[in-house]
Amino acid sequence: MQAPGRPNTLEDFLRDAAAVLEAQGWKVARRQGQAGVAWHLAARKGDKWRLVQVMLPATCPADCQEGRRLLGETVQLPARLGSMEQWMAHVRPDGRVTFGPYTLNPQIWGNNVNALERLNLTADR
Repeated sequence: MQAPGRPNTLEDFLRDAAAVLEAQGWKVARRQGQAGVAWHLAARKGDKWRLVQVMLPATCPADCQEGRRLLGETVQLPARLGSMEQWMAHVRPDGRVTFGPYTLNPQIWGNNVNALERLNLTADR
């Protein structure tokens, strides 16, 4: 049996992150595959949303901090609607991908009660 190839593109890591969300019972409703966007995956479970920004391995701390700022300022999701998360991708020696999640504080960033409408994410999607 041949081992799967090591992930090396953003698309590879997004696919793995979506698989993690789906394994946890979340349904990925939207996906943005470009680098530099505020969030890459929007997943829904019931009325709650998770907006996830994926950071590639070996991203420098300043870029991670800038990514969190972009995520928080762009999304502004209140805790009652869901969470805003930055996931740092890690590749294990065997090629498996794990993620180190960082959840943004909604008391600081989550101040837009119309965030879902503004982001074009609605409960009926």
